[in-house]
Amino acid sequence: METRNSAKRKRKTTDRQEASPGKRRSSDAKRKIILRAARKVFSRHPYHAASMRMIAKEAHLDHPLIIYYFPTKAVLFETVMKDLTEEFSSEIPGWFKEINEMSLFEGVSTYLDRAIAFHRKNPEITRIMVLNMAQAVHKPNLIPGYQYIQRVIDLGTDQFKERSPFKMNAQQTNYFIKGMSLLIINLMGAREYHAEIQGLDPASDAYFKWAKEVITFMILPVLNSLELKE
Repeated sequence: METRNSAKRKRKTTDRQEASPGKRRSSDAKRKIILRAARKVFSRHPYHAASMRMIAKEAHLDHPLIIYYFPTKAVLFETVMKDLTEEFSSEIPGWFKEINEMSLFEGVSTYLDRAIAFHRKNPEITRIMVLNMAQAVHKPNLIPGYQYIQRVIDLGTDQFKERSPFKMNAQQTNYFIKGMSLLIINLMGAREYHAEIQGLDPASDAYFKWAKEVITFMILPVLNSLELKE
């Protein structure tokens, strides 16, 4: 017969096992697998249409295991958006590196090359934004973590204000950076749509070259009309 003390010893042993480095590594690995799968599913389907079972299938894991790590779809979606926003935030400063020392055309070209390269390699953030923007505005309670969508645009605005060499008032800065951000989000996040219209492969160099040309055409005249800060 198991005594009370022996039962306590068993529980302590189990707790130690669960907290062991090997267990933690296994837990972290499964969590990463789930988050990678969730990114893929949420970038293919709007939040309301995606399901935890879709994510379990994508991750090749049992549905209950997904629930164990992320109790609800809302928690998982918000975690994905938070991670994507942090990754985006860490990249933005590098897009501005040394461009103030270049000519206007070269600086714009370099900035866009860097921004487009990031979105080409990391397509999930713009895809998720395009899929969920309308619902996030009209029914924000349906999109947990919807504030991260606006945060992505705000990050670009903050960096531009800090690093721009141009004289622009608050309204001009707001109009310019939001317009450019929304253009990039649309061309990157809905690339299959735009590529189809242009007769291009959405994964091809030709599509990203075309997208860069469109963005340059829209923003270069605006910047060219501005005075530089003293």
